[in-house]
Amino acid sequence: MALIEIQTQNEMIWTLKILDKITDALFDEIVNLVESDEGKFKNVPVILEIEYRHIQANELAMLIEVITQNQMAVIGIRSRTQELIDFARLAGLAIFDKTKPSEILQLKHRLPKIVSEEVIHSEQVISKDSDLVLLSSVQADADVIAHGSVSAYRVVQGNVFAGVDGDEKATIFIHSFNAQLVSIAGVYKQFETVPEKLHSRSVVIDLQEGQLRFQII
Repeated sequence: MALIEIQTQNEMIWTLKILDKITDALFDEIVNLVESDEGKFKNVPVILEIEYRHIQANELAMLIEVITQNQMAVIGIRSRTQELIDFARLAGLAIFDKTKPSEILQLKHRLPKIVSEEVIHSEQVISKDSDLVLLSSVQADADVIAHGSVSAYRVVQGNVFAGVDGDEKATIFIHSFNAQLVSIAGVYKQFETVPEKLHSRSVVIDLQEGQLRFQII
């Protein structure tokens, strides 16, 4: 019996359905999926659809780590379990509603803008009316800007702006933190030198009582 199922969400995004409990066998199935398609899934954005109802947050964290190690990028989840939804939000992941195939095109405008190329020095990338997902690194003095949240799955050395239209619920996730500036809804923090406790760490940033909150995950 298959433990996972892969489906195309649209021409850019895949849905990985988790059909059973988290085990080594499930992890092996993910590895086999990636290796069997000769790079087809390398660096592709993936939505995790958790069909199995008894998965806990720590197991979801392990699952995301295994998927990342196999060079796929988890951008969000679908789940009816509040614990998993809360964890995903804390990790800077998008929360997707359960949709029927016929509804996908109608909801396409809600999907995040996905940038797979490196954002180079002095370049500016803008995601209007949606979240922004960065699959490659962001060089120093580059700007990444989103009306929604920003999720970066490589090192970030430039400037990150989320919630630029005033969305105080926007978040920033950076896999390897070395940013020059981060901002949510106009509240910003600039770094001449990144503190050691944040440097090269996976960090989630949100607004708490009008102040930026940095959480290492």
